[in-house]
Order: sequence, then structure tokens, then C-alpha cells
Amino acid sequence: MSKKTSNKAPRILQIRRDRDYDCVYVKGKKIMLGRTGSPEAEVAFRKLQVQILTDPTLSVTTPQQVTVDNLCLAYLQHAEEADPDHFFGIKTALKILLRHFAGQAVDGLDSRSFLFLQKMFVQHDVSRQYCNMLMGYIRAMLKWGILYKLVPPHVHWEAKMVPALRKGKTKAYEKPPRQDVPDEVIDRTLPHLLPTIRDMVQVQRWAGMRPSEVFLFHQVLNHRR
Repeated sequence: MSKKTSNKAPRILQIRRDRDYDCVYVKGKKIMLGRTGSPEAEVAFRKLQVQILTDPTLSVTTPQQVTVDNLCLAYLQHAEEADPDHFFGIKTALKILLRHFAGQAVDGLDSRSFLFLQKMFVQHDVSRQYCNMLMGYIRAMLKWGILYKLVPPHVHWEAKMVPALRKGKTKAYEKPPRQDVPDEVIDRTLPHLLPTIRDMVQVQRWAGMRPSEVFLFHQVLNHRR
């Protein structure tokens, strides 16, 4: 009888004990992490994992060894600095991904995996638009992973094959369009705002800008001064 294959990937780093301390070996070099069970050792281990995944001088991995956990950990550290505006949404998407695929090899994910993940997004009772946004975060992570040889290109292609949820064709509810704030509410609010914020609200009100565009405009003006 043939042996059943597993989609689980081996751990990239194995923690070992040196008396009361944790350590790992990278390319034959011993690296001390900290006292066993301490928060410092855990943080050092996670940082080293990310470094090994993204630093070509230290990398000892192949795509077959990279787990969903490894990829999410590395991408979260990248996204926290590179995309802070969407970091909460990225964490939400990856949390659901890990709930169902933790420990599995990234190169074992296929279109069925991502279709299932999309269904899990819908079950979290969020809007159709937000479900599509969460899938977009997953695709962005996979695309980033290709740059560091953590994700085989075919996995990103499999994720792209999953169509976006369409209006009226899904159980996810439709997010209502945003409505303008009534002028009387704005007029009552303006006297309570700081002068700079009050000016920004007025600019947004009359120019039809988004809040982020007003903030960027304010930064450009300050820079020119």
C-alpha cells in the first residue's frame, strides 16, 4: 500500500536547547535566541525566521519548505511598514488564511484552496466588497512572495483564477453607498475643530476631495513652506 502524501512542509528552523537557552543552527552557525520560554527568545526566533526567508545570503529554503505560516509572518513584517493604511485588513485576511491552512506548504495551495478561502471570508459576515478586498490582500502577498522565491509563480496564478464576488451572485451582503454628511451637521461641527482641521474640512467640503487627498495636500503645502 502506498504511503499517503502530506501537504505539510518541514520547519525551516529547529529550536534546540543549550542548557537554559534556546538556539538554532543556520548553515552550521549557532545562533543564541535567549532564555528558554522567554518573550525575548520568541521575538528573536520570529525575526530570524523572516531574515532567513528574505535575505539571500542566509536563505536555506526552497519553495517546498515554505509554509503558509512562514509566508504570513514575513509578509506581515513587510506590510506593517510598506502598507500601514491597509495593515488591519491584511491581518484580517491572513488570520483567516492561517486558521485553515496553517502548517501547509505554500506550493500546495491551488485554486480550490483559494475558492474555499473566499467562502470563509463570506462566512465572516462582511460585505461583498470587503471579501473581494481580502482576496486582493492574499494575491498581493503571493505576488510579493514570488520576489523572494517563497512562492512559486503558479500559486499566484491559481489565486488569480478565482473570480471576484459579483453583485447579486453571493451570500455576502452589499455595502450601501456612502452618503454625504448634511451641511447643517458640518456647520455645527466646524466651531469645535482646531483651526487646521477646520480648514481641511472646508477644503474637502468645497473641492470634493477624499480625506486622504486633503491630508496629502496639507503635507505638500507644509513641505513647500
